[in-house]
Amino acid sequence: MSAQSMAVTYVAWPTSTTVAAADQASTFGENLSGLFYQPAAASNPAVLWAVQNSPSKLYSLTWNGSNYVKNTNNSWASGKTLRYPNGSGAPDAEGVTMAELNSPALYVASERDGSGSSRLSILRYDTSAAGTTLKASNEWNLTADLPKVDSNAGLEAITWVPDSYLQASQFTDENTRLPYDPANYPSHGTGLFFVGLEANGQIYAYALNQSGSSYVRIASFVSGQSQVMDLAFDRDNNILWAACDNNCSGKTTLLSVDTAVGSPTKGKFVVRKGYNRPGSMSNMNNEGIAIAPESECINKLKTFIWADDGEDNNHALRRGTISCGPLF
Repeated sequence: MSAQSMAVTYVAWPTSTTVAAADQASTFGENLSGLFYQPAAASNPAVLWAVQNSPSKLYSLTWNGSNYVKNTNNSWASGKTLRYPNGSGAPDAEGVTMAELNSPALYVASERDGSGSSRLSILRYDTSAAGTTLKASNEWNLTADLPKVDSNAGLEAITWVPDSYLQASQFTDENTRLPYDPANYPSHGTGLFFVGLEANGQIYAYALNQSGSSYVRIASFVSGQSQVMDLAFDRDNNILWAACDNNCSGKTTLLSVDTAVGSPTKGKFVVRKGYNRPGSMSNMNNEGIAIAPESECINKLKTFIWADDGEDNNHALRRGTISCGPLF
């Protein structure tokens, strides 16, 4: 079944919190895309990581009580320019995620080099590196493994899902047709990377060899929408979020692995629910989402953030809330 043909019933956003601008006016310009929320740890505050595809930049942002502002430490004041492993190029950075939250490693999904031809890659960067430019330590070029697409309709989204959840839910490895076994993929780390392809709304799961550039596709499945612009995995509730932009009226779908005995989709990610965008937010070109952890819940609500690629009304970041706890 294709993403386009999958029937999803969309319901109202589950909170009535007003969505408000969460950055100072004209901070980023256009093209802010993927987001990832790194929770506070020990004495370190929470960080909102954001990527921009043109210019090719990564930003480290913190909340000052009113807005997300640029970190001024370690040369982050203007964001850091992203390069390929050879030190050149301008990755068209569309999505960003982390695996282990206590590691400085950060992963970026890119669909091309500048305005060039399709180059569907995942790039790893060391966020603790000094200087104003970050050179990727690794590139996993997925172009040959994915459908041929227009250079501006490629990888838009990335998130990481831990092995612990995939094993517990008996996620199906499409290579073996058996429950996923991490031991089959040495050097892949402790989870899989899920990327979203804009052109078809499909999600692809990969084991990435952390010691090189090789990879293995583990599975692919529909997001429930014709396009996907960002992915976020809620690690507290084991929910995979897939977001579309103004082309889908700002809708999101929520997925998890089907664990029902005897189900024809047992072991596969399936759409559990669909949400319309919050009523207080107009139909913007939101290409990024990020979700705060349960540890930050207040009155059973936690922060939900959107990145607007078009910087409507001179703001690229907006902040609302989502209900804490299981949503289905």
